Amino acid sequence: MNLHIIKAEEMKLFFQGAIACIPTLLSYWAVGFACGAIGKISGFSLTEIALLSMFLYAGSAQFLFYSLAKTGADITHIACAVAFINMRYLLITAYMSQFFSHSSSTEKLIGGLMITDETFGVASSYAKKNKDELPFYWLFGLNLTAWVNWMLSTIVGCLFASILPGWLNYSLGFSLVGMFAGLLLLSWFVSHTRILDIIVMAIAILVILTTHNTINFNIATILSTITAATAGMLFLIWKPKRNA
Repeated sequence: MNLHIIKAEEMKLFFQGAIACIPTLLSYWAVGFACGAIGKISGFSLTEIALLSMFLYAGSAQFLFYSLAKTGADITHIACAVAFINMRYLLITAYMSQFFSHSSSTEKLIGGLMITDETFGVASSYAKKNKDELPFYWLFGLNLTAWVNWMLSTIVGCLFASILPGWLNYSLGFSLVGMFAGLLLLSWFVSHTRILDIIVMAIAILVILTTHNTINFNIATILSTITAATAGMLFLIWKPKRNA
């Protein structure tokens, strides 16, 4: 009887988590559809796109993967770039670990592997409203709903791109660059450190220009990203000290 009550409570938490994910699904489908379509335009098959969505499961990393693969980058450069862009999950999962101090290793592993930027925002908000309590099955329902919808949206986007005429697919080749440019502009317009953002972008461009025809372009891209990000971080550390 007690086991039945426990299972019923777990299922209730699971469905509550799934329902909490619904407000974010519009963004998942919008970005996922574009990700699947761009993956198809970049030359990837439906199976490859589905597997990337299943196991890589990171929108920005998948866009970067398509971009680098299309330019002929080797697997080492792609892996380093994807690992670098996903480093933020170290901070996200470190923050989330406080809610799972008494959970099993399996629950910690599943919760950490399936977390995304969107589900992190929803989950941390839930925890703050519930005295820092975040049940595993609630988080699992939230994460699983997001994961399934991401895979479905990329598959639908891929299928849509596959029925387009060849000439239209070719003309949409600029969409990958346009997507990155759009994301960059949207981030800049809502930023509270626009001047610093411009400085960081200028440093990245300067590194690319100075390394042109000197080192491999893919290595230069990673180097410029690391250099610019480090410079921005040091400036943020230095600024409060200067004001003090």
